[in-house]
Amino acid sequence: MQELISDISVDVEAARLLTWRVADLIDRGLDFATAASQAKLYASEAAVRAANNALQVFGGYGYIDEYPVGKLVRDARVMTLYEGTSQIQKLVIGRALTGVSAF
Repeated sequence: MQELISDISVDVEAARLLTWRVADLIDRGLDFATAASQAKLYASEAAVRAANNALQVFGGYGYIDEYPVGKLVRDARVMTLYEGTSQIQKLVIGRALTGVSAF
């Protein structure tokens, strides 16, 4: 249980720091597009991992409608799809790093 909860905590903090980095770049008037894609990609994938870990912590109760964990898993999964799928975010990041467009 502690390992699952620890993994959730680390993912949340890393996603938060990536998001704050984007905000800092915006505040300083610097280019933030790649950093925003990195933050969106990491945060959305981390949310899925966190929700799956929470489901694991709850065990079979995670699938019962009385507990919100099942809804959190569904909500987290959709975050990887809207505002640019994870695959699109990876293409945007890759293009910025290599200068080669895979679109």
